[in-house]
Amino acid sequence: MMSEKIKKKPPLFTLKRWQSQKESSVKLSPKSSHAPTQDSHVMFRSQTPPVVSRASITEPKPRKLSAGGIKELVQCALCLEVLHNPKMLPCQHTFCMACLSVYIADLAVFDCPICRTRIQVIGDSYIENLPSNLYIDSLLQLVGIQNNGETGKATPPPTPSAPVTPSKNSSPNVEFFPTGVRCVHCKSVCDNTDITSCDHCKLKFCRICWLQHLDDMRIQLKSILKQLDTAASHLEHKIEHYKDRCDRIVEQINIAADEKISAVVEARDKMIADAANMQKSADFSALALQSSLVEARAVANRATDSANTTNDNERVATFINLHQNVIQLLSDVSKWDTERFVFDKENFRIEIDSSTPLDAESDDPVIDSPKQNNPLENEESLALYYRSRNFVPHYVLRKSYRPCGVGVSPWTNHLYVCGMDSQSVLVMERAQAKTVTRLSCDEMMCPVQIAFMKSLGEIYVTDKWKHCIHVFSKDGEYLRSIGQKGSRAGMLRSPEGIATDNTTQLIYVVDTGNDRVQVFQPDGKVVDQIGVGTKHQASVAASIWETKEVLCTELNAPTSVAVTNDRVIVLDSGNRRVKVYNKHDKSKIIEFGSTGQRKGQFRQPEVLAVDPLGYILVGDSGNCRIQVFKPSGQLVRVFGGLGTQPGKFGWISGIHVTKQLDIIISDTKNHNVNFF
Repeated sequence: MMSEKIKKKPPLFTLKRWQSQKESSVKLSPKSSHAPTQDSHVMFRSQTPPVVSRASITEPKPRKLSAGGIKELVQCALCLEVLHNPKMLPCQHTFCMACLSVYIADLAVFDCPICRTRIQVIGDSYIENLPSNLYIDSLLQLVGIQNNGETGKATPPPTPSAPVTPSKNSSPNVEFFPTGVRCVHCKSVCDNTDITSCDHCKLKFCRICWLQHLDDMRIQLKSILKQLDTAASHLEHKIEHYKDRCDRIVEQINIAADEKISAVVEARDKMIADAANMQKSADFSALALQSSLVEARAVANRATDSANTTNDNERVATFINLHQNVIQLLSDVSKWDTERFVFDKENFRIEIDSSTPLDAESDDPVIDSPKQNNPLENEESLALYYRSRNFVPHYVLRKSYRPCGVGVSPWTNHLYVCGMDSQSVLVMERAQAKTVTRLSCDEMMCPVQIAFMKSLGEIYVTDKWKHCIHVFSKDGEYLRSIGQKGSRAGMLRSPEGIATDNTTQLIYVVDTGNDRVQVFQPDGKVVDQIGVGTKHQASVAASIWETKEVLCTELNAPTSVAVTNDRVIVLDSGNRRVKVYNKHDKSKIIEFGSTGQRKGQFRQPEVLAVDPLGYILVGDSGNCRIQVFKPSGQLVRVFGGLGTQPGKFGWISGIHVTKQLDIIISDTKNHNVNFF
């Protein structure tokens, strides 16, 4: 059977093949003294094949199908050892991949060690991507040497040291070899004491080959030293290049920073000049009004002193002229501070907006919507209630001149209306619109907003021009004032909005002039601030940049505040946004809004209020409308518009929402209070 013949076939170095090669060589060389006889069945090699040097490999010579010829085929011309992971160059010469890596190093072009063909290195993985020599791989597997350099199961036959007579039953092609360790280089079998194992390549060498292997490693060390020198040189050049790049970047940063600083300084100087011009123009107009007021007072005093000497017609004419002039002067004084301007920190500019209101977008009520038995049942029912409600006031109060903040007493259900020009707070009975009393004191100058502390029975009124908070009892008795003009903690500058938290008995005051919200105890002690933090700011002094920690605020002229169980809602009027903070840790939860006339945008918003479910109602004064938002900031409804008829506004200055969802809105330009 063919399979049995294959199984009985000996390795490559069998007697029959070796003998046939010898016979052929004898026929070619009949004078050889060592020619084998035809009767011999077992032959032994008389000597170990010589070690082939590098020079002998490069010299062309005919190869014979013998152990020495095969050894030459599987030997690397660089390390003079059996090829390990053979890689074939484009010129068809094969070398160990590790030897090629050391030989090529980081060269871009190299010469083949054998034929000197110039080869270009392409890519960092050029050597790994070289093709393997399939013929050499087949030879290595045939002689039993695997690619990893270790001897496989089928090892080439050794050279026996003494002849062994075969037995009668043995095959004529079977050879017997002595025990020992084979040298990986010369293939000779030696005792264990004569074999040295290399810890680097994990191969075993005889004494002679070991010395040659040490010389080879010494040669490779020189190549390694060369690579180290080259790498050190490259590293020095890279360090120098990297330093040059960093120096260039620093130079570019300084140039760009100087340009930006110059632009900012130029813009700053221009805005300071604009502010100075605005101040100068306002001073001229104020001086003219002051002169007119002084002249009117002088005329009134002369008319009073000459009352007994002047005839009746002159007295009447003087009174008529004086009355007309005073009305005009009072109107001019009320309109003198109507131009609104704020500093836009984000865009670094002064934003000027006249007080002329605009008729912006608004919504009509949803028609044929299902009626809600209890709109406060959930958020969706309340949203549907606001969308379907027809916002036409059922009553308009016209007894107050330039009304501002409004509120409803938690004790008597009376309506409180702040009168900016009357220097008092009007207290009215809601059902019959009857005036009950007035809250006032000698120090009150411009009451703006009002709040109540039910648990303490106290009323708090912010005074914009006195820069403080006036405190009254629920019976109308003046108790004390909180704060004074200044910018330190506990001081106020033109405060406007105010709200109270009955559970914690704290007062939240919008410190408009200082761009913050301060939290006070009823006794006037400040306990916290909202919208204020610290940041590191760079400044230059004597051409030296310094960084220091300064206080900063994210609010810009805030005007109103409202408090719920867990939130503090602030109307950031200067930035045209509503900002919602956590009441406990003062972190910002959400913010919404922008500048404009579209729905969801604001133009000079003045006041806000919160209903029982946390819906936010914003008085968008510049757009003459009320915008209703969910607690998440989603727009629900917009109503109102510019006008004097019911349901229209001139300038919204106060808003209050009752527990029954009644909405009370004051209009400082139309001089009325609307009840929805």
